[in-house]
Amino acid sequence: MAQALQVRPELSINERNRRYATIRAGLRERGVGCAIVAGSNLFYLSNGISGERFGLLPTEELPVTVVVNGRHLADIPASVITESQDWIEDVRGANDPSPLIDRIKELRLENAGIGLADRRLPLDIYKQIQNAFPDAKLVDVSDMFANIRTCKSDEEVALIEQANRVFDAGIARMYERVRPGMTGKEAIQEGIIGMWAAGGDLESTIGFNFGAVPKQNPVLGDLCLTRRIAWGDIGTLTAHAHYAGYGGHSDQEISFGEPKPVHKEMFEAVLTVRDAVLNAVKPGATQRDLIEVYKKAAAETGFKSSPHSQIHQYGIDVPEFPGPAFRAADPEGNGRGLGSGGNYALAPGMIYSISPTLVAPNGEDTLLGGTSLVVTENGYRELGERKVELLVVA
Repeated sequence: MAQALQVRPELSINERNRRYATIRAGLRERGVGCAIVAGSNLFYLSNGISGERFGLLPTEELPVTVVVNGRHLADIPASVITESQDWIEDVRGANDPSPLIDRIKELRLENAGIGLADRRLPLDIYKQIQNAFPDAKLVDVSDMFANIRTCKSDEEVALIEQANRVFDAGIARMYERVRPGMTGKEAIQEGIIGMWAAGGDLESTIGFNFGAVPKQNPVLGDLCLTRRIAWGDIGTLTAHAHYAGYGGHSDQEISFGEPKPVHKEMFEAVLTVRDAVLNAVKPGATQRDLIEVYKKAAAETGFKSSPHSQIHQYGIDVPEFPGPAFRAADPEGNGRGLGSGGNYALAPGMIYSISPTLVAPNGEDTLLGGTSLVVTENGYRELGERKVELLVVA
């Protein structure tokens, strides 16, 4: 059985202060007095508070306010939360933005610029803030948050590397325990147990497709939950492992029984294509550069490339695309075939999942494989120790 991981990195107060200082500098440049956050931008400021819904970061060096679901404070004082962690000292409970409105009044920012970090802020929340402060200027600062979050600090990279090790532990347990006759659901449960034992967050999940014709597709993954694995199937595992709120993301193939010659050949081609893409990873290269290398290398193997190339950035979110400061012109394709992030230039601190997908000439069999890496000053460093290989259950 895979052993629980021993080294458990965590974010420091210095990391919190670094984030706050960087964001506040940007807010001062925009001329706003505070920023309202939600979702993963809120997590970025809070390091994760149970039930958190919204947050407010003053531009001045004052405490961040976090609003949690009112039910979370229905029968306990806010001090239970504030004393349980060291990032946030102002926690308020509500199911509407009233605590944010109260905090803005306390800060006397009724007529100031108010930054909105999330374009997906619920419309009713936006309207209530606008109605409460008709003389305030609401400023979109989502681009600034995206820019700041694009390149990870050393502490963030350590968490993401640990999250990838969590997925590795899930793979190891599945390889040891999952056998033909088990359902997809039973197989996934083994993987999740392995990830939990390795310190993974409870939110960690695994996507698992299997069949005589290998695929990677969420719809087929759902259908596989009640299907039983058979000898001759190949299983494709895709991670959404999490550690301390950060993602670990890559892919793994497991053959149940000796793989067919075409699948062996395809996986060797996957390794060749991946090596070609890795050779192109360096600061200044673009997403278009990587995709073009992938397509060219795939064609040279005799197999087809896929729109689902599995070459993308991530971090707290999976995927997580770079901010607009990193965007690059794309005269070759105007962003087509590059995913939602479009074209952008690589920079040190970016996290990438590079797990190229190949499709057989028949257009059916699909194999992929890879791990994650961080872009460095001189190229890249792979995260975790898992070898990219086709595992075979005998």
